[in-house]
Amino acid sequence: MENAEKTERDQALGQAMLNTVSSEWRSFIEPLQSIVEEVAPLVNDLEDPQLRHEMYQFLYSHISMGYIGVAHADPRYPEFWPFITNVFNTVDPNPDDMYYLTPIDGSGTYRISGYRGSVNIVDICTGGGSQLIRGGGSWGQAYANYDADDLNLQKDGYFEVLLSQERPAGHTGDWWELHPETTNINVRLIASNWAETDARLSIERLDTPAIKPRPTPEEVQDNLKQVAVWARNWAKASIQWIRGFRDIPANTVTLKQYNDLGGITVQTYIYGMFELEEDEALIYETEIPEQYRYWAIQLNDDIFRSIDWVNRQTSLNDYSARLDDDGKFRAVISARDPGVPNWLDTAGYRKGAMFGRWYKCSSTPTPTITKVKVADVRQHLPENTPVVTSEERELAIRTRRKEYQLRRRW
Repeated sequence: MENAEKTERDQALGQAMLNTVSSEWRSFIEPLQSIVEEVAPLVNDLEDPQLRHEMYQFLYSHISMGYIGVAHADPRYPEFWPFITNVFNTVDPNPDDMYYLTPIDGSGTYRISGYRGSVNIVDICTGGGSQLIRGGGSWGQAYANYDADDLNLQKDGYFEVLLSQERPAGHTGDWWELHPETTNINVRLIASNWAETDARLSIERLDTPAIKPRPTPEEVQDNLKQVAVWARNWAKASIQWIRGFRDIPANTVTLKQYNDLGGITVQTYIYGMFELEEDEALIYETEIPEQYRYWAIQLNDDIFRSIDWVNRQTSLNDYSARLDDDGKFRAVISARDPGVPNWLDTAGYRKGAMFGRWYKCSSTPTPTITKVKVADVRQHLPENTPVVTSEERELAIRTRRKEYQLRRRW
């Protein structure tokens, strides 16, 4: 009899604990369900099943980012994690960039160390605002863009630099000032040639104990509940950003700085929307600055994801583009392959964005856009524009995919 009562008691306790677990789990999951109700009204053409399901994919990626960004990342014990990539595709990732992000505390003292590599640019941006903080999850102010080439590099490319509000007493090595309201560091490894070697970086906080304490149940709970906040805010920020592009006429571009949205302070951005039928193309034409560190152009879809740049040629830069004999850069934006070197593939999207970058350039020209029929493209290009065969295009895409995978994405 006593054993039967104990079994009944154990079963009751077991069911009570299952009820507790179920209730706690729902507190994490239910906030995720309402995200689509806030994001969907911002998306165009929801009646198109392909675009609708791409929106769901978009939301899943933000949930995944959110787990790393706020449930795992810790400003007391920072580490660089892969931010926007071809997997976490949002707010216009530059195909030439590998992005790494970490939260930090502007009152702390940090050391970044690593190896420079051969990649064109190692940009280390300190920022604030709502990015990567509790209750936040969108772009914030960029305070400073530091260049690894300004550091004292050893023969093997190794470097160390301290970051703090004031230079530590007696420190004679490299040091960068940390704005007191800094909440994050965003690293961009910008490659013109994707076969370049990416930098390897580490970060550590010097004013906290080396051993990280085990988080309490309350801390874990708070972190997990922030995933939904992150996913909601980042998804909305991405779509709302590109909605601002619609203020200028379709198939034109203009120039802008994005320092207040985490953009590089020494970079001017080119932006505008494209609208094309399947048999139409845009001729994108621009002068090239006499001096530049880097420039590029890419295509995005209508929720500000970069169109598949790994398996399609949807971007070109100062290394991959072909310049004409007059020194100008001309590209063809279209769904159909026009058989020219500088093709930017819309991947069948009728609407999307053009987004370019002038980085440390002596001038910042505004490109011109001309709409033509795909069949008439060559009438608007120099006579000596090479013909790219289907076999050559196949090889170029395979090379592009291979070189991208060889970069340090994870």
